[in-house]
Amino acid sequence: AVVLLTLFFMLYGQNLQRHAIALFPNRQQQRFTTEIMRSIEREVSRYVLTISIINAVVGLLFSGILMLIGLDLQDALLWGTLVALLNFAPYIGPLIGLLLTLLLGFVEFDAPWPALLPAVCYLALHTVEGQFVTPIILGRRMAISPLILILALMLFGWMWGMVGLLLAVPLLVCVKMVLARLDGMQRWARLLE
Repeated sequence: AVVLLTLFFMLYGQNLQRHAIALFPNRQQQRFTTEIMRSIEREVSRYVLTISIINAVVGLLFSGILMLIGLDLQDALLWGTLVALLNFAPYIGPLIGLLLTLLLGFVEFDAPWPALLPAVCYLALHTVEGQFVTPIILGRRMAISPLILILALMLFGWMWGMVGLLLAVPLLVCVKMVLARLDGMQRWARLLE
């Protein structure tokens, strides 16, 4: 549903946006709304770029770790790419990644302790990235408090499940952008920083 909705927004969103803006009675309100929408587009694009860079770095680091523990370059890059792609889906992606790296370890290594090494390295890497790196980088880049970011992820994840986790940060950015532009609401926007 999210992929289908995204596709339709990409195809028909511009037209919908123009018609929605035309509903406002005067030019000042139309211009104000257009500025807010452009700001939201920029911030969401920055968010997607930032997450993509973080995930690519996680994939490269995991590939390097796998090469250090004995996998060849092609296999390590394949697993690093898979880990980077799975990292886009909060919680469920890393869970699948953990199970797959556990399977990888038991296929590649004969002894039980070395077989657990890829999964343990993946879990450690994902824990550092998910609990520290991503909230700090997103908090600084998006000018949102890491605490507010974690709370938004918890709230939206609880309310809407996986879709809520995917939409939590973009929605939080949108709310902050709108609050920063509305008269009398700037203090609430600063609260999110």
